[in-house]
Amino acid sequence: MKGSFVVTVRSFAEASQALRIADIIEFRIDLFSSLPEYERIKLEKPVIVTIRKKEDGGEFQGDDEERLDLLLRYSKYSDYVDLENYLEDDVFLKFRKNKIIESYHNFKETPDYETLVDIVEGRRGDYVKIATMGRDKKDFFKIVRLLTEFENVIAFLMGRSFSWTRIVSFILGSPMIYCTLSRPAAPGQLDIYTVKKILKMML
Repeated sequence: MKGSFVVTVRSFAEASQALRIADIIEFRIDLFSSLPEYERIKLEKPVIVTIRKKEDGGEFQGDDEERLDLLLRYSKYSDYVDLENYLEDDVFLKFRKNKIIESYHNFKETPDYETLVDIVEGRRGDYVKIATMGRDKKDFFKIVRLLTEFENVIAFLMGRSFSWTRIVSFILGSPMIYCTLSRPAAPGQLDIYTVKKILKMML
């Protein structure tokens, strides 16, 4: 198992704590109580910068132009940047100095497998992240197929009853597993202490 443990943080207090246990720190800028100074997000471990709109499960309330401008500013101090897959090609070109995680979120369902394949094959980022709402085991089989047929795919099902898919996906080769320190930043997200304990028992 060669993947990285990513811890999502919403404050510098959490970032300080996460540094002791995570491989990568994801700064969810939209969840901070106020916008942090750009250079403060640069740490001794790799950093992902993410700013989510409400319709994508986040809290950012400005327009997309403002959001992308902030992402560009923060990206100068980060290693990775998370960009939604619906963004235009020219947006991705602006972040070519970063490693890009191209993300697809669906909070209603898991689309058919062919739709997911189109997303993976059409990616413009270094990684593609697929997080969809789980309904039944057929949805998980779609995720398993993606992980076994493609490289650099981060894929799992959202929802409390499908939290386990995050761990299984990591075992199957997902290059990253997104964790939290305490409160989940997404439906079904597990804390890193629980994740590492489960993995230790399983492997």
